[in-house]
Amino acid sequence: MPKYLLATLFILLSFLQSNSLWASNIDINAQFSYQHPINYLYTTSENSIESAQLKQEHLWQKSLDGRLNLGLQSKAVWMKFNLTNNTDEIKKLFVVLSNPLIDKLSLYQITNKTVIQHHTIGDTQPLSSRVIKDEALLFSISLAANSSNSIYLKAQSKGALKLPLSIWTPERYVQYKSKLNLLTGLLLGFLLALIISNFLISMLTKNSLFLMGSLYITCLWAILTGYFGLSYRYFNFDAFWLQQINISALFLCAVTLLNPITSKLLKLAQADKLQFKILSISFSLTFIMIFLSPLFSYSNSLIMSFTIGLINMSVCLVITSFHIIKKAKYAKTVFAYQLPIFLTLLHGILLFNGHIFSAITIKSILIVCFLMSSFIVSYLLIVQFITQRDEKAQQQHQLIAEVRAKDGLLEEKLKIQNQAQQDLESKIQERTFELEITLRELEEKNRELEEKNTHDALTGIRNRLYFDKKLAMEFRRSRREQTSLAILMLDIDHFKIINDSLGHLAGDEAIKFVASTIKGCLQRPCDEACRYGGEEFAIILPNTPTDGAIAVAESIRENIEKAKIHTSAGIIEMTISAGVYSAIAKLNQDPNQHTALADKALYQAKETGRNKISSTSEQFLTTDNPQ
Repeated sequence: MPKYLLATLFILLSFLQSNSLWASNIDINAQFSYQHPINYLYTTSENSIESAQLKQEHLWQKSLDGRLNLGLQSKAVWMKFNLTNNTDEIKKLFVVLSNPLIDKLSLYQITNKTVIQHHTIGDTQPLSSRVIKDEALLFSISLAANSSNSIYLKAQSKGALKLPLSIWTPERYVQYKSKLNLLTGLLLGFLLALIISNFLISMLTKNSLFLMGSLYITCLWAILTGYFGLSYRYFNFDAFWLQQINISALFLCAVTLLNPITSKLLKLAQADKLQFKILSISFSLTFIMIFLSPLFSYSNSLIMSFTIGLINMSVCLVITSFHIIKKAKYAKTVFAYQLPIFLTLLHGILLFNGHIFSAITIKSILIVCFLMSSFIVSYLLIVQFITQRDEKAQQQHQLIAEVRAKDGLLEEKLKIQNQAQQDLESKIQERTFELEITLRELEEKNRELEEKNTHDALTGIRNRLYFDKKLAMEFRRSRREQTSLAILMLDIDHFKIINDSLGHLAGDEAIKFVASTIKGCLQRPCDEACRYGGEEFAIILPNTPTDGAIAVAESIRENIEKAKIHTSAGIIEMTISAGVYSAIAKLNQDPNQHTALADKALYQAKETGRNKISSTSEQFLTTDNPQ
């Protein structure tokens, strides 16, 4: 809270007090035998004006400087004083009772023991009954020239009987009233501005604290307007029952609203569950008493509301003091807006019981305390809202920073993952390329190995494994294309004799020569010569009829027969025998049947003298080679 607030309130209090001192220091015409304020006599009695006039002097008591506080008084109070006009002019004066909350006030002006004026006003009387429409209880009296007047006033009220009585000249009262109205308007206007600003902020921010603050200041504003008599003057609808309960109910409402405001500002729901529960119970009891206060009499309602309010504020102050010791945030400021209301309630209870009548008027105390409490509440709510907003913004910035940091880490992680994936893909490509190369090399090696496996190591021509594969392939082609497939089976005649007599090396050289001769006699690329086993050879002749196959076999036989083979053991002369079979492959036929039939023809050639070519038809007919 700004430091200038206390100085402003002090100046304001001094200004209000100076207004009351204007009344005590007013420049009275010296020809008049009265003082200001009036030192009047008073007595409590329900008697009539006639009885009051006859009442003995020792039964009357003296007031102190025109200020009297009898507290809550059930009986009527009579006041009297004398006015003397020693001039030759008629003088007009205002008799003013500064407490507007008197139910009924009657004035009797008596000259020569005759009532020349009688008028009754009060806050339970219609506003139209007042000659001068003023919030104060004001009577206008005229003093005849060279006259002596006795003024009797009878005050009745169910509330506190505070009877500050004074006399004004009309001119000085108008001056005083204009200044007081200006100051009162500024104060109430300031409170109204706080009410509107808090309400608008609550609508904009959806913050319930500002709404409660607006309602709290509204209650204080309504109490002031009621206590000043402004609500009676400007908002009076002859609803006198409302005049009787508004002060007590409004005080309870204001005190009740301080509980949730205090609870939220101190965060009792999170900080201390026990204190929150105690404050909630106090709130509930005070809230219930708001609805019960209209059921009591006016005096009892005032005592009840101020007592309950004082108890509730005591609970709030104790809890707040505990948090001040704990150095909780906002605790000192919360205490600062609670204390003025507590002091106001305490001062009010003492006044109701007639124990004090402060030199500073209750109006001044109400204005200073209410203004201080309202300002501090509004200031604290705004500070709390700004702090929460800054904390929320800071949290949001922190969350944004954390999100950005996480995004940065995620981006870095993604970059690392992408780099790792690229490296992995690169390695995979390298490994794949290497694997492809290896596979190709392996495939080439396999082909080389397969090629080696299909060649005979001694002769260099194809071996039995290749013969079986080639035969199956050509057999399917013969069946598909319906062409003849010829198989030749060749065998060296009497090879065992050569091998035994000349040795294995000579036998190997003889086999190699036969293989070379066979290979030289084959003219087509599709013709294949294979070593079938030992000294036996097999030839596959695709698309070759029997005659063509016999011609090829005969060519091979002749070349070998004519040749003289030079070996390490000497020159060798030898012959071969051959069996031929050629036919179109059939669907349900086994390729090995071609080989078996050719081999059968070879057996026939050997059986019939060797160095021959035999062929076998499908009916197993034998054809001898012509010599």
